[in-house]
Amino acid sequence: MPRASRKRARTRGELVAAAERLVAQRGLDALSIDEITEAADVAKGTFYTHFQDKDDLANAIAGQMRMELEARITSLNAGVSDAGLRMVNGLSTVLSFAIHQPVRARAMIRLIPSAADPDMPINAGIRRDMARGVDSGVFQVPSVGAAVVATIGAIMSALIRLSQPGRPIDDPHGFATQVIEIVLAGLGVGRREAQRLASIAMNSRRKETET
Repeated sequence: MPRASRKRARTRGELVAAAERLVAQRGLDALSIDEITEAADVAKGTFYTHFQDKDDLANAIAGQMRMELEARITSLNAGVSDAGLRMVNGLSTVLSFAIHQPVRARAMIRLIPSAADPDMPINAGIRRDMARGVDSGVFQVPSVGAAVVATIGAIMSALIRLSQPGRPIDDPHGFATQVIEIVLAGLGVGRREAQRLASIAMNSRRKETET
């Protein structure tokens, strides 16, 4: 990119990073544009060359996080038909995000409250995979809708716990593996198979971050 474009992209990135940190700490409503620009060490007027207002910035941050996670899950599940494996690929990606990018994860929780709503577009993938698993007999649940709600609830709670500052978990990957295993068991997957799938998925996510 030309120098001016690189500088613009760098400044936008600094604003986004500063906003993510502040949102993770205090939430969006408690922030002012002055605080965001001060944390990013840029002039206030510069903010308006990148974003219309604070909500525009928040939407950009939330949208970027969502696209990153969805792109990663889509890539992992390309060509995968087994519902159990598709499910653990998605769940492990989200929990690995919380482990390795806790500040961004906390910001996402605050900026995308609709992530807890099973009917929102962000949860379309889990709804499809849940229905696929029930149809194929991989999941044994009385209701797809109830299973989606229970799964999202467990993962959102784990997301909060894994990204919570000041209360570190000794073995976050092991904790995430256990959460996924419990979710699968609740969906009717046998204990050994649940352990196997959860371990494979989280070990893979760990290796990906180490390379």
